[in-house]
Amino acid sequence: MKTALISDIHGNYDGLKAVLADIAEQHCDRVICLGDLVDGGLQSVEVVRELQASKVLTVRGNHDEYGVWDDTLPADVRDFLRSLPEEIIEGDVFYTHTSPRKKKAKIRDEIEAWNVFEETDWRRVFVGDVHIPMILGQQSDRQVSATQHTITYDEIFAFDASDRYIVCVGAVGYSRDGWRQLRYAIYDDVEDTLLFRAPPGPILVF
Repeated sequence: MKTALISDIHGNYDGLKAVLADIAEQHCDRVICLGDLVDGGLQSVEVVRELQASKVLTVRGNHDEYGVWDDTLPADVRDFLRSLPEEIIEGDVFYTHTSPRKKKAKIRDEIEAWNVFEETDWRRVFVGDVHIPMILGQQSDRQVSATQHTITYDEIFAFDASDRYIVCVGAVGYSRDGWRQLRYAIYDDVEDTLLFRAPPGPILVF
């Protein structure tokens, strides 16, 4: 199954539409959203209703938790945000917004990735939150560190079956790595591969 993984939309409805159009062209079987639907752009309601209408599997991000109490959002939107799970587990694959650790620290680098590998047993972990695409592997020639792998857009990355990985899928809302570009990833669980995409479309700016 080919799963498109999106995250951190932050009310960027126009960006979401651009990403969903690109996902359709990639013939993905489904979409999973890794949280932070709201708070940032001006179209949080439209984002939520689009994901509802498209039946996108979605986990709750920290900004969605704030949105539950935002009385500027319609009651049904707040109810939807409240209903979202913190994680989706499929066998040895874990989908969440920030981290599978009990301590929900952002996975910003190889050191925090090492902490995740030390404290959990998941073979594949997919997260959002940091707004920066990353592929982090457990196998490393350095102590107390994971390995960060190079990302080449539109080029298949083949996971090593003997290794464990954490993937930060990038953002549809704000970019935090200096490249103002929409980003998302496609995970093929049959081929055990990953593909990063950066389709054209509007992105939010700070």
